[in-house]
Amino acid sequence: MPLRTLLSFFFILSVFRLIAQPDTLVLDEVVISIIPFQDNNDKSTSGFISIYVPGLDFKQVLNNSELINLAPGVFMAEGTYNTNRLVIRGIGSRTPYGSNRIRVYLDDIPLTSGDGVSSVEDIDAFSIGSIEIVKGPSSALYGAGLGGILKLSTSYPEEQGLTLYQSNDVGSFSTFQNNIFLTFKKNRMAITSGYSRTFSDGFRENSRFERSNLFLNARYYGLRTNIFASMNLVDLYSQIPSSLNFTDYSTSPWKAAGNWLSAEGFEEYLKALAGVTFETTVNENLSNKLVLFSKYANPYERRPFNILDESSISYGFRESLSYDAGEVKFSAGLEYYRDHFNWQIYETLEEGQGMILSDNAEKRQYLNAFSFVRWNMGSRFTVDAGLNVNMLKYNLETIFESDSTDNTGKYKYKPVVSPRLGMNYQFMASHFLYASIGHGFSHPSLEETLMPEGTVNTGLKPEEGWNIELGERGYFLSGRISYDITAYLVYLKNLLVTERLSEEVFYGINAGTVLNSGVEILGQISLLKPIPESKYELKMILGMTLSDNQFKDFTDEGVSYNGRQLPGIPGQVVHTTFMGRAGAFSTRLQYKYVGKQWMDDANLNRSEGYNLLNFQLAWKPVFPSSHFGIELFGGIKNLLNTSYASMVLVNAPSFGGNAPRYYYPGLPRQIHAGLAIRFKD
Repeated sequence: MPLRTLLSFFFILSVFRLIAQPDTLVLDEVVISIIPFQDNNDKSTSGFISIYVPGLDFKQVLNNSELINLAPGVFMAEGTYNTNRLVIRGIGSRTPYGSNRIRVYLDDIPLTSGDGVSSVEDIDAFSIGSIEIVKGPSSALYGAGLGGILKLSTSYPEEQGLTLYQSNDVGSFSTFQNNIFLTFKKNRMAITSGYSRTFSDGFRENSRFERSNLFLNARYYGLRTNIFASMNLVDLYSQIPSSLNFTDYSTSPWKAAGNWLSAEGFEEYLKALAGVTFETTVNENLSNKLVLFSKYANPYERRPFNILDESSISYGFRESLSYDAGEVKFSAGLEYYRDHFNWQIYETLEEGQGMILSDNAEKRQYLNAFSFVRWNMGSRFTVDAGLNVNMLKYNLETIFESDSTDNTGKYKYKPVVSPRLGMNYQFMASHFLYASIGHGFSHPSLEETLMPEGTVNTGLKPEEGWNIELGERGYFLSGRISYDITAYLVYLKNLLVTERLSEEVFYGINAGTVLNSGVEILGQISLLKPIPESKYELKMILGMTLSDNQFKDFTDEGVSYNGRQLPGIPGQVVHTTFMGRAGAFSTRLQYKYVGKQWMDDANLNRSEGYNLLNFQLAWKPVFPSSHFGIELFGGIKNLLNTSYASMVLVNAPSFGGNAPRYYYPGLPRQIHAGLAIRFKD
């Protein structure tokens, strides 16, 4: 870790310690649900963050990255509306066109497929109540998530009766977002359902985006058993403009890549997810949770080099048993799911789909056994420990291959054992010190195991890593200021990197060891003294990440990259949000800074840092009757019209004398306005 990063960490801690005074003000508790034992966030033994989505009240959120990027240590790059890359503590930056190395859940249903790929952008922000993130390798509970765990929790109706909410938002580039939200709560039953329709022409050529989301969540609270059922449908069509070389990015960022434009490249799919959860209280000490789930998807992607037609169905369960003996709490369980993939590759012809080139099928079985124990050693000291054992095997069947290569066979990985140990110490009335060490891993995806000649690389090893962190969180000045500061080290071995032979042909190799280090800072300040029933409010939220990510031992084709920075990871990221309210008016000013990042392993090409400024204003009058409400809102995103690369393609290939296409241009200035209506029975 750079000396300046360590000095910054200890200087900020010293300032907080000097001005902090013990206080007994009880703030609104943030309850953790990502671990088996629900507890206050203050007692967490790791770099954990919870984002309460309705309280942020963002308008026209077309991509969940706007919410997820508020978390320090987390960076979700946006290539297009449906091309994103989620990075936590530097892990996941080398995925070419999506997010992997991170476990993602919707409630307790895994969104991550058997090969580790997650589509966080599929879930509409309108249906999310909260986002919880555990950062860094910590697989003790959830298995193959080298970068961490991200859990999206669906919203829950707080008020009794029927509530109907509808909003319509229009903006630049023919962008429309329509939401209908219905909740019902009576006695032991609660239902939440909604429909969202998003459309945009995009500012680039070949970038039209259409997405419809339908969701339904039902909860029944019984005397001994609670039942939660959920369903989520996503229907998407999105054109693909792809990335640009430096000349086009600098002079004509609205262009699409020439080959993708001429092929009219696009992606479309229907995805369905359903699950039911049974929470049973056996007795006052013993409880059980069983989750049954299933997923379906049928992606179809037209590309310049070929057409990919896929289908998949997954099903599984997650079973956990928890015992609460007061000071000691214990949980153990199993997670199992099975994926069935089928994919065909066809020629891309000007008039449509050509002859079939290959036809393959894969079955993946994933078994995850876990145990977790927490010991409250007195009123101030907490220790927890976890252990996970993961087993993965898959069958590959080549039904047809134009070059006669047959990859049919059974493959499996050795079991991976992941331990974790953490502690939390309350050293003042409202100040907590925490530390943890945990192991994590991620298996290679199928694309990474397939070699260019068509064989399967059975020697490819899972990525593994250890996460060590030390932090402090707390409140002072009568609770008007809260803070959470974490320093971390992540040591990775068997790093999987992408080798490219062409735009469409790439494979994975293990590339030695990496050391990621950094400091994460999260703070919230109430600039006005809280007064009950006050019409005025002014808050500031600050999130900051300072990181250093280096190859320690990496040699590729005889070239040593030891000491070079990992590409695709900005060294500094800052988010600052000011939220104000005066009577019926509320406003939000958001500033974002993303530092420079290298785009290749050799550190020869660099994407420059950028600053973004967003503004939002809303008017929400109070009516005599509480049955009806209305809100007018509008805003400007990228207020300064900054030109920037919202995502880079790491190690972009250069073939046929063409310049490498590293850059995904970010959106220019956008204006939007809308109307929301709320009816309460």
